Amino acid sequence: MVTRTDVEFEVDGNVKLRGWLFVPPGDGPRPAITMAHGYAGVKEHGIEPFAKAFAEAGFVVMLHDHRGFGASEGTPRQDVDPWRQIADWRRAISYLESLNVVDSKRIGLWGTSYAGGHAIVLGATDRRLRCVVAQVPTISGYEQGLRRIPPENVGAIEEMFADDDRAQLQGEPPRRQAIVSTDPSCERLSKTGTKRRRGLKMRSNSCIAGRPEVF
Repeated sequence: MVTRTDVEFEVDGNVKLRGWLFVPPGDGPRPAITMAHGYAGVKEHGIEPFAKAFAEAGFVVMLHDHRGFGASEGTPRQDVDPWRQIADWRRAISYLESLNVVDSKRIGLWGTSYAGGHAIVLGATDRRLRCVVAQVPTISGYEQGLRRIPPENVGAIEEMFADDDRAQLQGEPPRRQAIVSTDPSCERLSKTGTKRRRGLKMRSNSCIAGRPEVF
């Protein structure tokens, strides 16, 4: 029977990331998979069945929450910083390598959506990984922006980011953009450039800005 335990490991800034470790029955070190969710997602958001299926197939699986999300530490909360998430994920690989139940020479990585883009970057830059799965990955934030934001609204959105930077210089907290709501009347930030549906910290390199992204 697969066992699931809570785990934590430290990343830069003395921040602890937390997640679940799934270990299949049997003896001996096993190949392992490190997993994380996509844009603003946490481990409870529908990907545990994937982790369980991999563990039932004989893999040790670790599913962690990104910094600032879910059970993991980190401030500001709900800040989607792709390069920070990628750097933290390297530490997750190191943590898996340290476990006696893991064959450190057989570690793979699985990412979905926005984290699918992270998977591609890590697969290209971290030679410890033996395989990578990028499920419906974000590859070009710029192209996503072109599809989601009409050209006539790009200027207003970029000015919104600039206003946020100016306000933070004056000591104001970062502005947040809701992306999830149980209120059906909640407006969306999509084709109209108005408010969208979880209070996410705004970031000027976000894919919705319609400018070159990190990937």
